Amino acid sequence: MIGLFLSQVILFIAAGLIGFAVGWRAFAIMAGARTRAEERENDELRHLLTDAQVRRARGP
Repeated sequence: MIGLFLSQVILFIAAGLIGFAVGWRAFAIMAGARTRAEERENDELRHLLTDAQVRRARGP
């Protein structure tokens, strides 16, 4: 009886750890995608700012 209980506890802990690992990996993937998107946006804004500064420096 004790063996059955312990095996269920071990399986429950293993399932919890696997669930945590899958969730953590999904979070890391989404965080990486967000970071790359933000870097792309920052690069685009820097480029637009540089273009605007060059146009302003050239004058009308």
